[in-house]
Amino acid sequence: MKLKIIIIALIAIVSAKTYSQNVEQVQPTIMVMPFTKSGENALELFENDFKWQSIIARVNNSLQERGFRPKDLQETINQVKRTKAISSLKNANFNVEEAIYMEARTDIIVKAFINIHSEDGGATNSVQVSLKAIEASSRMSLYDMPTASSPPFKTTDYGYLVDRVLTEENRIEKFVDGLNEAFGQIVSLGKAITIEILVTEDSVFKLDDEIGDNADFVSELITEWVKQNANKNQYRIKQDSENILSFDEVRIPLKTESGNNYSVNDFARSISRAIAKICRKDGVKAKRSKPSVSEGTIRIILP
Repeated sequence: MKLKIIIIALIAIVSAKTYSQNVEQVQPTIMVMPFTKSGENALELFENDFKWQSIIARVNNSLQERGFRPKDLQETINQVKRTKAISSLKNANFNVEEAIYMEARTDIIVKAFINIHSEDGGATNSVQVSLKAIEASSRMSLYDMPTASSPPFKTTDYGYLVDRVLTEENRIEKFVDGLNEAFGQIVSLGKAITIEILVTEDSVFKLDDEIGDNADFVSELITEWVKQNANKNQYRIKQDSENILSFDEVRIPLKTESGNNYSVNDFARSISRAIAKICRKDGVKAKRSKPSVSEGTIRIILP
């Protein structure tokens, strides 16, 4: 009897180990971005002011200590500069933040609000910090850490001041727990994107054209495709008219069935191909236009 119990226990242990090896833990990629409420350019401050670099480094370290691996902001900025062939972010003729998002390609952006207050000619300092996690693809807010302040100290160690803010009252633990819970919902439901399908003067086909033996409208066939291909059929129509068909929320998976990353661009390619196939009428082959993907929104001009 004892031998049987031991054997059963061993089987249970092996099964548990095998199960844990087969379950893939989806870890979100994140990057911390500074911002201000005063209108100052936080990225320029970060690049040129050691105080800001120290603060962002401490926020990164706090997240690293709790299981995340934040992407390096400065290296991402450097790559944007190389790509855009510029030496400074100042007076850039493009959306700098959007270029950084596109370069980093993270699941989550953690925006760190920073305010530094100095007294006694800079000898005594305190900092205000708040954290806001947003989903990179949809810009949807995931979780906030309310603004909190450190006591004033006679120090210029801004990393220490930020650490006081984050660790007191378990603020960083609560933020990480809230972020993980919100991301768990994204893993389950998929990440949210928006889609706009537009009719222009150059469009040969119209959204209210009838296609096929059942005389379905083009817009109806596109909606059916979105329904079948949205993650767990999670989608919501915003507008359906003669000239525009838009979805203000379509959920897409984070990964393919084979475990590869699945992006907004992957979904954009699939839906644009589907639209080109739908818009075939009386032997006329629709020319597929390249979809535009920006800030989690797919825009497609109807062929």
